[in-house]
Amino acid sequence: MASSHFASRLRKDLSIDMIRIKIVHRKSLSQKANRHKEYEQNRRFGLKDVNIPTLERRNLELEETSQELIPEEMSVKPRSVKSVLSDQRRQMLQKYQEEKQLKKLKEQREKAQQGVFKVGLYRPDKPCFLSAITEYHPKKIAQIVS
Repeated sequence: MASSHFASRLRKDLSIDMIRIKIVHRKSLSQKANRHKEYEQNRRFGLKDVNIPTLERRNLELEETSQELIPEEMSVKPRSVKSVLSDQRRQMLQKYQEEKQLKKLKEQREKAQQGVFKVGLYRPDKPCFLSAITEYHPKKIAQIVS
């Protein structure tokens, strides 16, 4: 019985569907490994800006890199990319918080202008024909009693 179990297992593993499944699985594993490898490579360099040309694509003339520009660059403290990005994020966060607070104040003003929503029984004014009758009857009753 054990040999038949192994034989059926071997037949199952050699079927066309199982071979296709194994190929697809190997392909997905290799794609995952390639994606992870590319991620790790790009992780060291940070985000790449498409608008900024890289040094490989740039053709700098010798006149552009003259000694006149070097003292200006040294006077300005170089800021790291991380600090620039963190400053930008901080500014965006501050802007978002200010907009949120302004929106909240605006909504409060709108609610104040609308007034308070009152809940209770609706008691409309009596129609004119009913109000005349109710006023008229007490006088009759008063005359009859006296």
